[in-house]
Formats: sequence, C-alpha cells, structure tokens
Amino acid sequence: MHYLVEQINKVDELLRDGDYVESVKILEEILTREPDYTEALWRIGIAFTEINEQEKALKALEYFFEFDNSHSEALEAYGCSHFKLGNYGLAKIYLEKAEKLDPESSSIARNLGVTYNQLGESKKSYKIMAKSYNLNPWDYRTIYALASAHIFFKHYKEAEILLKEMLELDIPGDFKLLAMEGRKKIKPKLDK
Repeated sequence: MHYLVEQINKVDELLRDGDYVESVKILEEILTREPDYTEALWRIGIAFTEINEQEKALKALEYFFEFDNSHSEALEAYGCSHFKLGNYGLAKIYLEKAEKLDPESSSIARNLGVTYNQLGESKKSYKIMAKSYNLNPWDYRTIYALASAHIFFKHYKEAEILLKEMLELDIPGDFKLLAMEGRKKIKPKLDK
C-alpha cells in the first residue's frame, strides 16, 4: 500500500504541473494492478479530461461513481468532460453538484461560470466568475474568464485592469496572446 500512496503523491505533483500524459501512464499502471483503487480512478478521469480523451474520462469517472458519487473533483471533471463534448446541460448539472459540495473551489466556480455562459445565462456566469476570482485572484484562467465577462457587459476599464494583471503573471503563451488580443480589442472603447 505504501507504493500506491507514493505513486499517487507523484501523480498529484504531475497533475499540479500540468503533466497529464505522464499522470495517465502512472495511473494506468496502478489500475492494471488495482482496478478498483478509487484514488487512481478519479485522478485518471481528470487527466483524461485534460488531454481531451473525453470518452475515457467519462468511463473512468462513471466507474468511480459506483464507489463514491459525491466527490467534488470527480464531479467537476465529469462536468468538464461533458462541456468539452458540447453537452452543456449535463455539464451544468454536474458542475452545480460539485459546487454545492465544494463552494470554496475557484476551479469549480470558473468552470461553472463558463458553462453558464455557453448556455446563455450571462448574469449567472458573471456572478460566479467574480466569485471564482475572489476565491483565487492568481489563477490566470479565472482572470481571463472574468475579463471576458466584463467585456460582454461593456465594463471595459475592469476588463483592462484584469488583462494587464494577467500579463504580469508567468502564464502559458496562448493565454498571454489572448490577454494581448483582448486589450487590443477593447483599446478603442477605452479611448472614448
């Protein structure tokens, strides 16, 4: 059992660092030995979600739910998989369940806000994006999502502040590019 705990700790570090492919390799090895090891099942669901293997993610998470159907991170991953498949209604259901279980998770709030946005529930989206930002003002994904909500509601000064803040962080290049494009898009509106 010590070996499994050691491997799960390694996986948690890899997941934090965004190394989902390596996480999957280790988790598949664990699940080959222990197919019902729940600590590996929900984590592999998250990793599959992040590498866009949605069918595998859903299958792993559905199996995990046979053991525990009230795990906020697993519910969030399940909702995100459905979101990536375009099943926004299902995504909303599972993300709302996750949010009830863990109302202090900025990640769940952000993903729920993005889902509300896709469903045309703009005011709900904006409100929960602001909550996500208040919970974790250093998460560049949340900053970008909230800035986008500000732009939607024509709060250009607030969006500009967030986009500038985002560019001061050490973030992936694609998000840096999104922030720069966002600033360029709203600049004419700020100059008025």
